[in-house]
Amino acid sequence: MPPTFRALRHRNYRLFFTGQVISLTGTWVQMAALTWLAYALTRQSRWPALVSAAQVLPMLVLGVWGGGLADRWPKRWLIFLTQVIFLLLALLLAGLVVAGLITPEALLAVSLLIGVVNAVDSPARLAFVIDLVGRDDLMNAVALISMIFNVARAVGPAVGALMLREFGFAGCFLVNALTFLAVLAGLAAMHLPGLTGDARRPTLPASFLDGFRHLGQQPAQLLLLALAGVIAFFGWPLLSLLPALSDKQLETGGDGYAWMLSGVGTGALIGALLIATFGQPQRRRGFLAAGVIVSVAAQLILANVATLLPAVVGCAMSGCGLILFFTTGQAVIQLGADEHNRGRIMGIWLMVLAGAQPAGNLLAGLVADKFGVPITLLWQATGITVASVVVLVVALVGGVRPVK
Repeated sequence: MPPTFRALRHRNYRLFFTGQVISLTGTWVQMAALTWLAYALTRQSRWPALVSAAQVLPMLVLGVWGGGLADRWPKRWLIFLTQVIFLLLALLLAGLVVAGLITPEALLAVSLLIGVVNAVDSPARLAFVIDLVGRDDLMNAVALISMIFNVARAVGPAVGALMLREFGFAGCFLVNALTFLAVLAGLAAMHLPGLTGDARRPTLPASFLDGFRHLGQQPAQLLLLALAGVIAFFGWPLLSLLPALSDKQLETGGDGYAWMLSGVGTGALIGALLIATFGQPQRRRGFLAAGVIVSVAAQLILANVATLLPAVVGCAMSGCGLILFFTTGQAVIQLGADEHNRGRIMGIWLMVLAGAQPAGNLLAGLVADKFGVPITLLWQATGITVASVVVLVVALVGGVRPVK
């Protein structure tokens, strides 16, 4: 197996990976259809935003609880259950559309249910990967999942647009439902002897607090988690600034926005491939540092662009830097967790990101409206730089051993 795809030498991971390729594409098809349907029903921009937020915010509240379930019960069958529920919710959406019963309120309610199930599914899936490939190939496995996520994010909406035209909203939801069958088949075919949960472990709130107690005893991981929250707060909101950057700063309109989005996606794929190919244990700290540096450099470039080409380059650098940092950070956090609390630790990781990114989007939008996009980008670059320096100083002064 080529080094870039070495995690695929594990049969169980191949089954998981194949299912994710199919299912993630279907998920983005459904996301595109949901967003457009929310607008078509209301002709108001706030409803697509509400539907998107409803699928994310439950992670902020329930992520650690979902991770606790992954620690208590066999992850494979917990994921199997969540995938079945996702399938049924997609069928429900299709049925409501066909029956003419779909309303904005119903759309929001189903989206909220999707978010609640995702709060259980995501920590379990993240914690499950190490069971499939072991510690040595974990970074490669995480990078490959990141790669197909970004490919699906790029391809899924395009496929969704074609399907909307040919089959309508119900067809998009039905196709997404069918894609979950690939995940279910892969999970059922896996051979995972000895990998079980433990129903005797403490329940909430003891389970909830145990994850934070573990991080309190691991200062390097705690600092990495704090830095990840800051970078999610200042880094990911770039996507919400691109329309204004294209329209007001570059005057390139929708075409420029599309090119810059493509740049972010291309950079993310490059970052994922770099980690998949060169992500050895001794390079983890280097990848984390490179992710921070490239992200800051991208923000500075974008704050000073006057034409489209350097803007696309800056967007590609941003996508690459963010993926370098977050993919490596996720692997480091997971490797530092114990088997009995890995789900909860990944739940905390997702909870921090789920809270930081929407808050950063909101604040970045307010700052951009008042002071302009270039000032906002400079402010974001400064925030990442200051946070990184603070983390480094705290680690050095406190004698914190670096992450492994």
